[in-house]
Amino acid sequence: MRPKLNIREEVEQLFEKKFQYQKPRNEAWLLPAQKPLFSEFYQYESLQELKQQLNNVKSKLNNYGVQEWSTHTNRRDPSGEISWRLKNETKAEFVTVAWCKFFECLHRYPLIKQPELNTLHLCEAPGAFIAALNHYLHSTYTKEEINWHWRSTTLNPYYEGNGLNEMITDDRFIFHTLNNWLFHRDFTGNLLNVENIEHMRDVCAKDLPAGVQLITADGSIDCSAQPDCQEEIVARLLFAEILSALHILSPSGNFVIKMFTLFEACSVSIMFMLNCIFERVHIFKPATSKRGNSEVYVICLNYQKDTPGLPHLLEAMRSRLAQPNDTMVMPLFAKSQIPNDFLMQHNIACRLFLKLQEEAIESSIYAYESKDRYYLRHLHQLRGVVSSMYYNRYKVRTLPEELCIVQQADINKALGFSVPVYGGSYTEREHLRQGDVLKQIYCLRREFNQLEKCPTGLRSYSHVKLHAKQLQLQPCRGAPIGQLLSSLFASEPVLLLRLRILQTFDLDPLWQTAAKCSLCDGNNHIMRAFDYAPDSPADESTFYKVQRRFFVALVDSLLEQRPAKIVFQAFLFLSHYAASVLLLLAEQIYEETQFENQIITLSGLSTESKALEQLQQLQRLLREDVTDGLDTLHSLLPLQQLHKNPFASALILYNNTVLVSCYRRMLGEEAFPTRFSLEQEQEAATPAINETATIVC
Repeated sequence: MRPKLNIREEVEQLFEKKFQYQKPRNEAWLLPAQKPLFSEFYQYESLQELKQQLNNVKSKLNNYGVQEWSTHTNRRDPSGEISWRLKNETKAEFVTVAWCKFFECLHRYPLIKQPELNTLHLCEAPGAFIAALNHYLHSTYTKEEINWHWRSTTLNPYYEGNGLNEMITDDRFIFHTLNNWLFHRDFTGNLLNVENIEHMRDVCAKDLPAGVQLITADGSIDCSAQPDCQEEIVARLLFAEILSALHILSPSGNFVIKMFTLFEACSVSIMFMLNCIFERVHIFKPATSKRGNSEVYVICLNYQKDTPGLPHLLEAMRSRLAQPNDTMVMPLFAKSQIPNDFLMQHNIACRLFLKLQEEAIESSIYAYESKDRYYLRHLHQLRGVVSSMYYNRYKVRTLPEELCIVQQADINKALGFSVPVYGGSYTEREHLRQGDVLKQIYCLRREFNQLEKCPTGLRSYSHVKLHAKQLQLQPCRGAPIGQLLSSLFASEPVLLLRLRILQTFDLDPLWQTAAKCSLCDGNNHIMRAFDYAPDSPADESTFYKVQRRFFVALVDSLLEQRPAKIVFQAFLFLSHYAASVLLLLAEQIYEETQFENQIITLSGLSTESKALEQLQQLQRLLREDVTDGLDTLHSLLPLQQLHKNPFASALILYNNTVLVSCYRRMLGEEAFPTRFSLEQEQEAATPAINETATIVC
């Protein structure tokens, strides 16, 4: 059935996807009395029926390939032209879909009351909300009027213990605004840790003594493996964001949080709580939010921080969040404590946004299957009308570049290369996940073949010293890294394949490179050789201890034997700890550094007394370091000296080369000589190459 083709109606609907809760005039909604919270599990049958109805519609997408479907919906997104115009015509700073959505929120609701304000942004990577707010402020007020201070937090892309699939690694904005980002005492940026929330509250009280007038929370979790359970999967994160906001937000402040379907009883309790402690609560789906997804933004205005019972409620939420295995799907309040008039309104809101999402999915399926030229022309015309409406309604204008937070040249740098990997449809991914080892190996080999086609490797690089002055040791500390799960010193597609190999074989390529380090005299005779590997399989889960043990032994030997040359062969420098040691040796201790394929050679030992003093200082720092608690050594140098320079670029390519070579050995015929039959190959080849990974290089 062809969707309706009235452009005026579609545009109006696109910009008016909103709902406001109406509080009773005679009897206000109040937080329940101080009875036990999280004490009763229940569901609302009417809302669960809506959930099933939506999942039935979503299941129609199970057999569409991820990338094919994403490309299709992007091309036919009515708001798709807006971000293009903002980037290319308006030259706005750091435009993403998140930028467009928040810019809408700022114009549709009175989130900003005056140009003097402090803001806090939770789960903010890569930083688009901040850039959008900057554009809004300078479009609304003069430069002289604006007195804006902001802080932000997100899972730290510079902390190698955070998983690639859990965070955004794009640090183009973060790197140039590091002083504004809070990664907490453990340096992880993990908001699910209540101690980090308390640390953030204390830092905000110190840095922003005038209080915080606006808090945003744009967090989410990858739910592609369980698309029917998105609301339950993100519940714990939502509680962490709300707990943070209610602790830090100033009286009369505003709060914006991204939520998804609101069918679960835990979400009903959250929405009722927000209505009790904020003067007005709206649900808003911006025109630039993808029509077929479940996201909505809950706009909470005028925080009533003195609400009776609020301290008790926050303490209960804190205690619950402190239990690491609690999924937080238990409703906050008992069923009898939720008023019927609130439930009626909430049910209406859920039905409204369900209808809009169902229509969007059905119309996308129609466009995909029918190839109706008239309908496609209609969509093309609709995109232009929606774009013009966005510009006119929100008075979008170009700002001088000096009003941007970060220079455009730094923001516009390319993210890196993309590699097709096995995405396929949801059905295909489930089939592959349950497949046998031969099928897994076949798919890993095909993925590796795609990776080899990309410019991942390094041939030769001679390091020219970056710093005229002596580098000063400036230790950065945090929680110890048990297992290395990410790195900004290798390309993300290369690291993702490592994780897939590890999941398939329970064998980590990190320890399969046969890494060696040799200390040589002036005649190239080996004075001492080190292997870089765990002492036992149990050691692999204590990456930090293995790394520390190696570098302590290396620096001890350098002071004792004073070798003329150090040769690292197939040695991975993936952590800030290792990279900072290497940079110190290259800049301060040795005269020449050469990267050649899988070998790094440092030669020409410095005879200056300052070099010896620096090496002794390094030895003390490494030896005194602890391997537990929150004060373990993360890096020896400031982050700004380790990234966005020729040394970092060369190190990324070098690490790529070592890892790709290791994958070649692990996935080659020598490792798995069994031949596939024609039938096995056809069966294993079922998943299509349908997903793209991107990384900062």
